[in-house]
Order: sequence, then C-alpha cells, then structure tokens
Amino acid sequence: MATHAVFEELGVSYEMIEIDLSKNMQKSAEYLAINPNGKVPTLVHQGQVIYESAAILMYVLDQHPESGLAPNTGCSKRGVYYQYLFWMSSTLQEAANHWAHPEQYISGEHNLQQVKNKANDVLIYCWDIIEKGLASHGPWLLGDKLSGADFHLFMIAHWSQRYASRAQDWTHLDAHYQAMLNRASIQKMMAQEGLL
Repeated sequence: MATHAVFEELGVSYEMIEIDLSKNMQKSAEYLAINPNGKVPTLVHQGQVIYESAAILMYVLDQHPESGLAPNTGCSKRGVYYQYLFWMSSTLQEAANHWAHPEQYISGEHNLQQVKNKANDVLIYCWDIIEKGLASHGPWLLGDKLSGADFHLFMIAHWSQRYASRAQDWTHLDAHYQAMLNRASIQKMMAQEGLL
C-alpha cells in the first residue's frame, strides 16, 4: 500500500504485478526466487531486487529528491525520518502482525489470545507515542512537511481498522489518517487495490 501510494504521489510510471495472498502466491517458487521472505512488496528496479516496505520507500524517494518526500541528507529531519520508518517497521508493524496473525507465532487458542493481548498493549503504546508527536508538532510525522513516513503510517493505520486498538481512536492519528485518505494518490492506490 505505502509504496504503491508513493508511486502515485510521485506520478512516475511503474508496473505493478498483483500477488494474490489468498492463493499464497507469495510462497510460490517463482516469487521466492525473487524475495526469499515470501512477503510483499518487492521492487525490481534496474535489475536490483529490494524488499521491505520501508527500504523500498527510502530507495524510491532517494531516486526522486525533487519530491521533497524525504528530508535532504545531512538535515536533522533526515534522522527523524529514518527513526520513524525503522521504528514503525520493527515495533509498530510487528505488533500489528502479531495482533492480526497470532497463529504465525504460536499455537493453541488460549495462547493465540495471549499473543493478541500483548500485541494490543504494544499497539496502544505505539499509538500513544505517535499521538503525542503529532499533537506537539503535526500535522505530519515530521511537522509541517509530508514525508514517506506518513505513507507508511497510513498503511498501518488503515490495517488497524479491524484491530482492538485502532489508530483512528486517537484524535491526532485520526486527523492524520483522514488527511492522508483525502490525498489523490491514496485514493488512486486504494481504488486500484480494491480497498474503496
């Protein structure tokens, strides 16, 4: 979602190949030869394979510095941008995955609920951190400047609509989500992915 929306925001040409997760296409031998993690998304650019959403976002935006969606190298905001992308990927998104797919981490119905409960605690902790940041310097993660990190946050916030603790339950997170949702690039991505 995030990478797709960024391509739309940039207005660059790209070819998107749908990987049907319901048919486990990401686990096919053909896909695993490209991305051994068996996860989406994967970018192939100039013969180079790149996977992990945050890595793809950083790479794509570094190819398009004129977009202003990534702070300039050497700028202090660049560190905050990295911080958000890495933290969301390693902490927030991991908790989201544990909540949405506890069976991937442990078996047994009672144990599944324990995993979801702990994941929910981490989600609340993460939403609180982001809420405080947006309240103090928003409307975007880096203040008054939209960045690739905002697209990554939108993706996880969108997923959270089915979670026990949704990003939309926090005032500034919901305002961020709604502002992103109103962007033409997000609307186009969501229409193409059948999410509207």
